[in-house]
Amino acid sequence: MKLNISTIRSAKPKAKPYKLSDGKGLFLLVNKNGSKWWRFSYRFNNKQKTLSMGVFPDTGLAEARRKVDQARQLIADGKDPAEKRKEAKAKKMGADAFETIARKWINTQSNEWSESHTKSVIVSLEQNIFPQIGHEPIKDITPLRLITVLRQIESRGSLEMLKKVRQRCNAIFVYAKIHGLIESNPAEGLSQVLQSHKPKNYNSINIKELPELITAINSYPLEPTTKAGLQVALYTFQRTNEIRGAQWHEFDLDTGLWTIPAERMKMKREHIVPLSKQVIKVLKDLYPITGHYPFVFASSHKPQTQPFSENAMLYALYRMGFHGRMTVHGFRHLASTTLNELGYDGRHIEKQLSHEDKNEVRGAYNKAEYLPARTKMMQEWADFVDNAHTGKVIPINSKAN
Repeated sequence: MKLNISTIRSAKPKAKPYKLSDGKGLFLLVNKNGSKWWRFSYRFNNKQKTLSMGVFPDTGLAEARRKVDQARQLIADGKDPAEKRKEAKAKKMGADAFETIARKWINTQSNEWSESHTKSVIVSLEQNIFPQIGHEPIKDITPLRLITVLRQIESRGSLEMLKKVRQRCNAIFVYAKIHGLIESNPAEGLSQVLQSHKPKNYNSINIKELPELITAINSYPLEPTTKAGLQVALYTFQRTNEIRGAQWHEFDLDTGLWTIPAERMKMKREHIVPLSKQVIKVLKDLYPITGHYPFVFASSHKPQTQPFSENAMLYALYRMGFHGRMTVHGFRHLASTTLNELGYDGRHIEKQLSHEDKNEVRGAYNKAEYLPARTKMMQEWADFVDNAHTGKVIPINSKAN
């Protein structure tokens, strides 16, 4: 069924964004705040892509369809409409335009960022900044002009995004100033006039609830990969993407080490994780199931090419009754809080959490720093977890040796 103006106008926002399809890859995305964006979904070179076609009502139904027809013709001619749009935009935009300088800054920084973080930065600027001031010469952008743009994000109540975008704009202007393109930074001091974001605390149980969590993980009927993923998260407290993207070649079970390559780490630095006897057993038990696939936590649908979904472990926690009480990130908070209170060296804990040394030179050659101490700490943490399962929770004021 194709869309009509009546259907589009009457589409109301829901708790989550949803799509109204018009056919030929064109759909209307209705956001939670009521805004309606035209999107074109297509495949090019075996990759699924999505291209913006405007915002309703500024872009009407007939105009959106016309744009899609043009895009489909480009695809038929062997050209990617997204790339053609970028080329056309680059021709119109001057070398000193804010977006031009911003993309140069991104290209420079992306060498130190993960692919996902780079994409996140680009999307945040493409959605919130470039449409307003991307075409303007960077030297002409005043503090008042920038505040006007940032206030639009603030008015939506998106304070976390506001903080990220403001910080990224500041970095872009610093980059421009260093390269002699501007004399002053219009983003400087804007945190004083914009609403601040209060970081959310990731849900995490307290130590007294640990036996309940362990019992649930061990007894609830879960996919073997999901159960193993939760156990590895509990014992090693690595991030979700570091766990789900783990491949068998990263593990040396004889030496008890997991080497996460730089390209998979948040800060693009190799990270070594010492493995307790408990983790090694979890992996050995899982090997007969996924050992012939690249990913340790292989997807049940596409095991040859994909790990389980990003939310597999989180939704498992929900099903086990921990919705609003525990997240996968909560494992990190629980372990960090407990180990600090037990008296372990904070440097060892921070290194295990892969919170990188701010001194980049020092951090670069200390990827295995504190490894013997961390190996001991991680085995004692795993034993602590197992003791908690039996009800023998070590008193919190007990100091580590």
